[in-house]
Amino acid sequence: RQWLAGQSRPAAAPKGALASAGRDAFMTGACADCHQIRGTSATSQVGPDLTHVADRQTLAALTIPNTPSYLRDWIRDSQRFKPGNLMPSFGGLPEQELHELVAYLEELR
Repeated sequence: RQWLAGQSRPAAAPKGALASAGRDAFMTGACADCHQIRGTSATSQVGPDLTHVADRQTLAALTIPNTPSYLRDWIRDSQRFKPGNLMPSFGGLPEQELHELVAYLEELR
């Protein structure tokens, strides 16, 4: 019950400058077009709800471990890990923006 109650809470605000920049990139980029993060303006339900994504042990329907490096690689080229999934690859994303996005997503517990 405690876990369920925690999962129903909206996302906490980012704690540092890097994660704050990642939240801004998420909200103004393509991420918010498909994903929801409760407590933010990202309300799409096309892709998975990422409100507490950092609490998950795996990503991509148990395909890969939920670590910063796998998350980064998933964002860059999701098809490499799970061919045919609906998430586009973002291989052209600037490295700094990718670093910021991962920092933000890693705080979503």
